[in-house]
Amino acid sequence: MSLASRIERFVHRGVAQRFSRKLATRLPPLPMISFSFDDFPRSALTVAGSMLSEEGLLGTYYAAMGLMGQRTSVGEIYDAGDLRTLVENGHELACHTFDHLSCRRVRGSEVQQSCARNRRAVADILGGYQMRNFSFPYGDITRTAKSSLASSFESCRTVQCGINRNPVDLGFLLANPVYSHLPASELQRRIEENVNQAGWLILYTHDVSPQPSVYGCTPAYFRDILRAAIASGASILTVAEAVSRFRLL
Repeated sequence: MSLASRIERFVHRGVAQRFSRKLATRLPPLPMISFSFDDFPRSALTVAGSMLSEEGLLGTYYAAMGLMGQRTSVGEIYDAGDLRTLVENGHELACHTFDHLSCRRVRGSEVQQSCARNRRAVADILGGYQMRNFSFPYGDITRTAKSSLASSFESCRTVQCGINRNPVDLGFLLANPVYSHLPASELQRRIEENVNQAGWLILYTHDVSPQPSVYGCTPAYFRDILRAAIASGASILTVAEAVSRFRLL
């Protein structure tokens, strides 16, 4: 990414974070953690999903239906059977646009149309299943897109790092990458901070495989973070479950 593009992304994200806020709070503010997966590579379900299920836990999978059945930089993407397995196992399926669009590159109306198409495609396959939450592909966000999508979804998740604390902006949820090339100790420290701050820590990754992409992690790395999350005593919830504990201000 060029310097100009990085600056543009930074400016758009900063403006979006400050305006069109969808503030909400929860009482009592007890610590929560959510595991989420972007693009939904098959390994996110077959490997990471299995680890979560072994512990009786659930995750949130942000899917772009236009990627279904493809192979991308994060590996083989889910198929229709994976979607059914995911929902049958109780995990949450959430929206990532249909076309995996950058909100910085298209008009707000195009993003809305892509999300509507994504929702219809999922409903057709899964008997009317409704996607309730959204994450911004590439982490690209603008004030216009945030305002529009926050009114269409219960929450919108970014890739801006941090812990969500009262009052939370449900249109700009902070999230933290679970990538093998990043020190696991930093994530473990953030998990501890989340308990001390009684916050909501959202974690995200893509593929979970022995040789992951730069946007993924190894099974061992994921298991270490999962164990740290469980040991922290925080409630581990899907994004939808966590959002349900908030009330708009």
